[in-house]
Amino acid sequence: MTSSSTHVVLGGNGIVGRETVRALLDRGLDAASVGRRPASVDGVRNIRADLLDAGAVKRAVAGADVAYLTAGLPYSARIWGEQWPVIVRNAIAAALAHDTHLVYFDNVYAYGRVDGPMTEQTPIRPTSRKGRVRAGAIDLLDRAAAEQGLVRTVARSADFYGPGATTSVFNTYAVDRIVAGRAGSWLFDGDQPHSMTYTPDIGAALAILGTQPAARGRTWHLPTAPALTGRRYLELAGGSGRIMGTGTIRLGALVNSGARETLEMAYQYTAPYLFDSTAFETTFALAPTPSVDGIAASLDAARAARPAR
Repeated sequence: MTSSSTHVVLGGNGIVGRETVRALLDRGLDAASVGRRPASVDGVRNIRADLLDAGAVKRAVAGADVAYLTAGLPYSARIWGEQWPVIVRNAIAAALAHDTHLVYFDNVYAYGRVDGPMTEQTPIRPTSRKGRVRAGAIDLLDRAAAEQGLVRTVARSADFYGPGATTSVFNTYAVDRIVAGRAGSWLFDGDQPHSMTYTPDIGAALAILGTQPAARGRTWHLPTAPALTGRRYLELAGGSGRIMGTGTIRLGALVNSGARETLEMAYQYTAPYLFDSTAFETTFALAPTPSVDGIAASLDAARAARPAR
């Protein structure tokens, strides 16, 4: 992949999209951010498009060597079920129409409950509604590759956090609360090890997958620091914090949709959640940012974003 290649980031205004755009620009590549709102990263080309509109996505991908699907949706199994298959089908159709390499950013929900570390060889066995949606998307990609010649690469991360990651559970319940002078929180069980991926590392890794021919056609786990316990993450963020147990979250679910949606994913917090990224780190020589440094940068960004008093 040469410096003259063209890259489009579908969902370029989300945290993962922004980090991917920055990483591509840092490499001197021609990058475009695709979304319904104007791009928020300086120096990137802006393409306004609704990813639910097949024609708009096809036009946005025209001329691109690589397209990165990094879009996010509101945390709702219903919305995911209705909209995610449409978005994935539109991205596949656009990539096929223009002979574009599609890099698909994914989470680990499709794995379901896993006993031991998650690797690229972990089978797809979803145990949640959102996991089944994600598994369905992987099936669409695999069938398009096998039957229509789609060139696709799947990139997975663990739960993510990072500067400005407003959709991150850790940012919301720990970083933002601590910066606001409140106690940070961890969900369900603070004594289980839990992997977290740093969003700037995600962007850097996606840029590698889009520019290294050897990466194509495979599934990769993106660089992720060794798992710590929830209590340790809270300590690194500046305090002991508190653990929101199942009972508290069930009560919250009576009035809060986010809490309701979180309950089906409780298994990710009540047992070890271990994400192995050895293959990527070894192949591409990109080490993950240590958690202590990533949390410090996230806290600094949250402080900088607070309105002056």
